[in-house]
Amino acid sequence: MSPRHPADSPGPIPPVPNADVVVSNAKARPFPAGNVYITSFHISAIILQGRRGTISHAELTDNYAKARKVIESLFPSSSLDELSCMTRQQLLIRLQASKAPPPATDIEPQDHLHVLEPPVEQNFTWDEVSETESETSRVADDVNGLAFSRQSLNASYLGISSVPTILKVIAHLSPHVQQRVPKGSEAWRSPSTLAASPGDIACLQVDEIPLINAYFSHVHPVIPMVDEADFRQRYLQSNAEEDEAGPWLALVNMVLAMGSMASDSIHFSAHNPFYKRALPHLNINSFGSGHLYMVQALALYSGMVLHFLNKPNMAVAVMGATLQMAVAMGLHRVQASQASTNTAFHPANGSTATRIRTWWSILCLDTWASSTLGRPSHGYWDPAITLTSPMSVLQDLDYGTISLAASERFCRIATRVQQRLARLPLISPDEVDEFDRELIAWKDSLHMFLAHREQCPPSVNTARAILWWRWITTRLTLYRPGLLITALRHRPWGQENTREATHTRKCIQVAKEGVDLMVLDWASNQFLCWNSAWNLFQVSLVLVLGLISDKEAADKLDCYAYVCQAIELFAQMEPIDAGCTRSRKLLQGLLDNTKGFETNDASSISDGFDFSIFDYLGTDTIWEDTDWLGYL
Repeated sequence: MSPRHPADSPGPIPPVPNADVVVSNAKARPFPAGNVYITSFHISAIILQGRRGTISHAELTDNYAKARKVIESLFPSSSLDELSCMTRQQLLIRLQASKAPPPATDIEPQDHLHVLEPPVEQNFTWDEVSETESETSRVADDVNGLAFSRQSLNASYLGISSVPTILKVIAHLSPHVQQRVPKGSEAWRSPSTLAASPGDIACLQVDEIPLINAYFSHVHPVIPMVDEADFRQRYLQSNAEEDEAGPWLALVNMVLAMGSMASDSIHFSAHNPFYKRALPHLNINSFGSGHLYMVQALALYSGMVLHFLNKPNMAVAVMGATLQMAVAMGLHRVQASQASTNTAFHPANGSTATRIRTWWSILCLDTWASSTLGRPSHGYWDPAITLTSPMSVLQDLDYGTISLAASERFCRIATRVQQRLARLPLISPDEVDEFDRELIAWKDSLHMFLAHREQCPPSVNTARAILWWRWITTRLTLYRPGLLITALRHRPWGQENTREATHTRKCIQVAKEGVDLMVLDWASNQFLCWNSAWNLFQVSLVLVLGLISDKEAADKLDCYAYVCQAIELFAQMEPIDAGCTRSRKLLQGLLDNTKGFETNDASSISDGFDFSIFDYLGTDTIWEDTDWLGYL
């Protein structure tokens, strides 16, 4: 009997036994690999032609498992649904991108930027436990290179996709830049209302309901993991049982703390009374409480609050523990189909939908926080590990579900970008193009509420704006290594037709688009300003480096005008966000430096240049005389 054609088959047919035949036939008889299932069909067809007799269900199941194992080995971070929609060329590019890098001895140092990373023998230490917060030490952007003194800037490991790498290149190309930057702590003083004394803030009698409303209006659409109906009911009843008191008090105070950040009338600082009230319930003993409220509270604490307080290393450590707690609670294996078989709702477990939302919210928070650290990420996006249903399968298509579903799809791509940038050798132009196509395709697939500003409901506008800013920043991290190489080699990029020059121009264009988006979407809201400032500084440094590396080309692209726009926006945000003062003054100093920048200020780097000289850019030297960050 001849096998049926794939088009006639009612569904995917798993491969059948005889792996040797599969391999030999696959080599001897090429077939189109438009998607994984078609490949499987052809293999099955080839084998079946040479076999007689029936195939047991056990054999089919066993070989299907083997085929799936092979696919997951080749594409560990991709789902079958995703792979089945890709062309043969896209599959090959994805496979090439996932290959292990060659041994370090095979890597030519002049081709890669790993020389700009801190030396491997450096001992990384830091101190983020001080509760003495001031308006000059508490800034809103964690890894932008603003919150550290010259002694502590490289206290923790940051890879080549981090902002300090851009600052190193700027300092190398323009050695006199420190003369343009304000000196001392007084130069960084901010008019922010965050300067109120701890005693004054602690004594405020605050109506908590507006803060809860602010949380669910602005923060919840970004990470919709808290069950709003359950939360409001429990808050009004205020009768948490003794075994739930700790987790509940941790969560309610984290919600109030974030609500104060999102409120138009009350600002958040380290002295925020709700933050202080939550801390006793978020100590080391909290990791012994396997309660959904505690996991959600720790997710807010590590994914948002600690980053806002400029404690990124503590945030990453707590997030790692939070992920482990979520796994211990089985949140990585929650299926939407379980909803019909669930027993009565219990707060410690949460509903099926809440557990699914919580899992994806935690993973997204982890991905967002790692986007510019240059550190390897966790492996929980691997479909062989995480079996939790994707957000798209949930039936209740409210605004939060729509937003988190888009974030989940985005973070799947962003995580692979981060993993690739953390590896050597440097990402290739083909890989950059393929990743960027995926990111653009994601943008084109957005729900109309998220895709179009004019169609976006007010309650989703904050989530939509932040999602678009993250899309811009992720695209920048893809193209930025090419810009750094071009700048270090002192190559003009304005008129050249090389891939390197094309990618540099694309990087500049994406940065300009980011400034436009942030100017349009900015609103007088601390939660929105914090996210805006973090991303705005990222795009602004790209434009500054463009001006320094090829001023003539950058002038044609209006880079100077766009940096001025960014500086004006930082000035508007200063009364709300203390970090914006430092961002504005540092950018102004860098911009003033570009006016008198001459190409002979920095020596050219030819193709044959020995990149070992970049030891000069090590952490013990490059920041020694650069007093642009002030002192803590």
